[in-house]
Amino acid sequence: MAKKQTATSNSIRATLLRICRVHFVYIAVYLLAIIIFDSWNLLSQEAVIQRWTLAGALLVVNTIIWYLCKLKLNNQNIYKILLVCLIVADILFAAINVYWQRGMASKSVMLFTVPLISAALVRSRSLLLATASLSVAAYSIASVRYFFDNYGQGLRVELYGEVAFFSAMFFVLAWLLMISFRSSPE
Repeated sequence: MAKKQTATSNSIRATLLRICRVHFVYIAVYLLAIIIFDSWNLLSQEAVIQRWTLAGALLVVNTIIWYLCKLKLNNQNIYKILLVCLIVADILFAAINVYWQRGMASKSVMLFTVPLISAALVRSRSLLLATASLSVAAYSIASVRYFFDNYGQGLRVELYGEVAFFSAMFFVLAWLLMISFRSSPE
């Protein structure tokens, strides 16, 4: 039994290490986009500072999680907790970007795919559905909050339609990712 738990712990640890490595690239691409948009004066100075700070915060969280994974801890629950922390950080990162980029008009809704795919990589249905639920909550809060903080930039029917559509799409993506949990047909 202990051998099986060690194998599972190593599997979760290895998956989390890979996810963290990809996150370093993800953050670098995000920072590169900020540099490009800033060099063309597409972002205000305040927007650059806010986004750079947010990326820095995600980098700190990712680096701490990566370092803790490199320590080869014996308890698999620690790796599960670290994965949940990274997923929550990703969801907050995406939600804040949605708010800063005009709520329902934001193209940053795509960032919610990162925590969904990260959750799917450990092949846990409950974690994937929880991630989809948290993504729906974060996206709807960010969109509705932006709409009412900046009233008059759209129609309510458009707001609720966008929130409903993307919320449904988070679950559709989660269910499609669950298909990969099953062994492939021969």
